[in-house]
Amino acid sequence: MTAAGLKNNSVHEISSIANSNLLVRMMEMGVLPGKKISLLKKAPFNGPMAFIIDGNILALRVEEADLIHLKAE
Repeated sequence: MTAAGLKNNSVHEISSIANSNLLVRMMEMGVLPGKKISLLKKAPFNGPMAFIIDGNILALRVEEADLIHLKAE
């Protein structure tokens, strides 16, 4: 599962980030394997998604959230 498929307020652990030209930028923003991620809000009509990672709110496009792979629970 990826972060794009998260439901509100469910907490998951990041297992990996897909290799893309955004990989370094996402890691600089704190999106790292082992961190906990939670969906805060999702905009309508496939708009941006707001996540909480280490107490910080991070807004990502759906395409970017789809690069974040989560551990199965």
